[in-house]
Amino acid sequence: MRCRYIVALLAALAILSPKQALAERFDRPAAVVGNKIILESELQAQIQIVALQNKIDLSDVARRAELRDGILKQMIDDRLILSEAEKDTTISVEPDEIEQSLIEHIESLRAQFPGEDAFEQELAREGLTLGELRRRFRHDTGNQLLKQKLISHKLGMVSVTNGEVKGFYARYRDSLPELPASVKLAHILIPITIDTNRILAARDRLTQIRTEIEGGTDFAEAARMYSDDPTGQVGGELGWFGPGDLVVEFETAAKKLKPGQISGVVRTPFGFHLIQVEDKSGDRFRARHILLRLTPDYADSAVAMQSADSLLGEIDADTDFCLLVRDHTADNDSRKNCGELGWYPIEQMFPEFKQALAGVEAGHYAGPAASEFGVHILRVLDRREGRRYSLEEDWDTIKQMARREKTNHVVSEWIAEIRQDIYIEIKQY
Repeated sequence: MRCRYIVALLAALAILSPKQALAERFDRPAAVVGNKIILESELQAQIQIVALQNKIDLSDVARRAELRDGILKQMIDDRLILSEAEKDTTISVEPDEIEQSLIEHIESLRAQFPGEDAFEQELAREGLTLGELRRRFRHDTGNQLLKQKLISHKLGMVSVTNGEVKGFYARYRDSLPELPASVKLAHILIPITIDTNRILAARDRLTQIRTEIEGGTDFAEAARMYSDDPTGQVGGELGWFGPGDLVVEFETAAKKLKPGQISGVVRTPFGFHLIQVEDKSGDRFRARHILLRLTPDYADSAVAMQSADSLLGEIDADTDFCLLVRDHTADNDSRKNCGELGWYPIEQMFPEFKQALAGVEAGHYAGPAASEFGVHILRVLDRREGRRYSLEEDWDTIKQMARREKTNHVVSEWIAEIRQDIYIEIKQY
């Protein structure tokens, strides 16, 4: 199911394989909104995502038609808002905003997979490289940020009175979902670092491979024999890239090369690379690479676990946890808040966290517990049992819900006004 969802998500974001991209040129429009077209392929991809997320049986013809109509309306509304955002000269999106949002999108996709290898293998099955993924995300990301800024500008003054909050609660109190049992956590993150000897061995091995290439071995053939990257199957071919498409270490090294030249050993977050630039055009370049991946192994994890266990053993009633966080955590985001992570529904936690936290009361410690990010020492700050919402305990949350409802009403009225001024045609075949 995870794989099917990711494939659908890639398609919905206009991330298509070369074969699909060719087919898209002849794709028929599902609707026309001003000067924008909604393709049938885009609509079908969105239908597939919603069906997968909500376990909807698309073999039910009536249900599929109903779903199609609803999603098409949402997509039309989306294009209407984008048209308004493009006309508004008071809002703009900066390149660094797009880059940050782009990173978050990629990481969100990557998090759907058990590891980097699985993520890249899925991209390869879709006929993509990471650089192509970033490139195709970039345009949609810019549009999304532009729309968000317009909506924020339009709705910034929407507020709700105390009476509106109470009225909202009175209407929906019986249908509001139950708050799940949750725990408030702080942590110290101990990173899993790769053994220095393995790092040196990988660097030396890639240096030897470079020597083989200098001695006459074809770079593409060497990539097929030695590269840990899925692109090794096609001789390390990566395609064309522009500024910001690749991690900075790779891009910086590639920019220094002339066509035909091979880099020295380049380290990136993925491991060690040899890079061969094949062609250049302006600030764009086409390259191949050989990757020797560096990922922690069991021994590396054991060292981190032992370090965390030792640190946990030093904690007692007099320990200044904030001081420990400051000196030991690898989580820079939570360091400034004494390691605090916030509230988490217990049922949505990593299995390792659930197991470690079982029976641990507020004020006590748990762990070490491993995750994809490293090894954690956990501190339980508070616990709360599952319960219904109440005005007394959840006023701020209910107020947000009431404001959201009011905001949706304002947006609906606003879109209705836009619809009067922009040509819309829903195609019938």
